[in-house]
Amino acid sequence: MAEFPSIKPNTRSISLGNTPQLEYTASSGANVRFLQGVRRVKQKLSMSFNAITESELYSIYDHYDGQQGSIIPFTLPAIIWSGYTTLPISDITYQWRYAGSFTVTPIGINRFSLQINLESAII
Repeated sequence: MAEFPSIKPNTRSISLGNTPQLEYTASSGANVRFLQGVRRVKQKLSMSFNAITESELYSIYDHYDGQQGSIIPFTLPAIIWSGYTTLPISDITYQWRYAGSFTVTPIGINRFSLQINLESAII
């Protein structure tokens, strides 16, 4: 398990997901939901990094390769959650996976912008 590189994102966006459930619609049209677990699933974390250096960019590339893309889950360093007193998503219960490849935009000499989307993985 490798921790994500310790680089502070410029922006973060969190979607807290939902508890797993099965919905059944009766012939009368009434809906019934059956709880399938107690831990939320499909939580999302989007982060953008603006004007990072090439070495910071390659540390994220290396991490992505080390996790085999979206296969191996990982933890997040405290700097990702800077500004929170209490973590919005517990690192005791959840780890993270890449939700796909990410977008890199060169913005100047040796400076890049990067958008990364992660999804939660239950430990």
